[in-house]
Amino acid sequence: LAQEDDLWSVPTGPNRSIRWQPARLRPPCAAMSEGQGLLNGDLDSARKVKPCHWQGILHKGAGQYEEQGFEDFTPEEQKLWEEGKLTRKIAIGQVSIRLPVQSTIHLLALSYGYLPFIIPIWWAIWALEGCIVHGKARFFPLFGLCIAGGFALINETVTKQICKRTLSASITDRPPEAVCRHPGMPSGHVMNAYTLMVWCLLEACLNKWVHFEWVLIILVVMGPVPWARVYNKDHTVAQVAVSATCAVFMGAIAYYIRKTHFPGHGQPWDWYSVNQGVENPYAPKFL
Repeated sequence: LAQEDDLWSVPTGPNRSIRWQPARLRPPCAAMSEGQGLLNGDLDSARKVKPCHWQGILHKGAGQYEEQGFEDFTPEEQKLWEEGKLTRKIAIGQVSIRLPVQSTIHLLALSYGYLPFIIPIWWAIWALEGCIVHGKARFFPLFGLCIAGGFALINETVTKQICKRTLSASITDRPPEAVCRHPGMPSGHVMNAYTLMVWCLLEACLNKWVHFEWVLIILVVMGPVPWARVYNKDHTVAQVAVSATCAVFMGAIAYYIRKTHFPGHGQPWDWYSVNQGVENPYAPKFL
């Protein structure tokens, strides 16, 4: 095989060759595999090219933006590829995406995998909107951004490093189907989502007026994240369980800091609610 500009040349005999242009986004190794199939006269092999590893950012196994090669598929996944039920495995933001998406449940799990990113982005837009419209950012989304960023930083730089050095690989390793190969204990996605969920639940449930529609929204939006990470085979049950447990304490700490150091700020249910809510006689009072 020889490459000239964007064309690949396959020799077919003395002074003869076939020149063609493979898909531009296909990695060179895939083009080589396709060319080898043409060289052997196997058109089916030329059309069905095994996925090759492709790295967008960081290193192989980081799972931030990469495609996994066929050689890293599990035996079950290689069989699915042979049957045409799995064509590619990519990872974006440490969420493994298997194409084609097989079911609505799978699509739902993928969507929940990105909730820990979507919520802070929404809050950032909300805070920016406050700056533009009211001259200053609303406190609630701004504080939420601080929680998400601060605890994520602690998790990545401290908690995960301690777990990696003190726990066995059988506990920290992700499932073999995951594209990301970084240690999975604890789960950053679950830790982030459940810290924010517990904080928001405490804010909503321990308020003077409880708006149950907001409690339901919080639970529906953030509650299934651990299930999604396990269903998508990016984490084990133990990893998400430990992460969710730790997040309960972190969410409670965030609530305590907000109530004791930054009292008197408005909350979403003060601005957007269907009714006045139900009075809570047990709402705690902080000095």
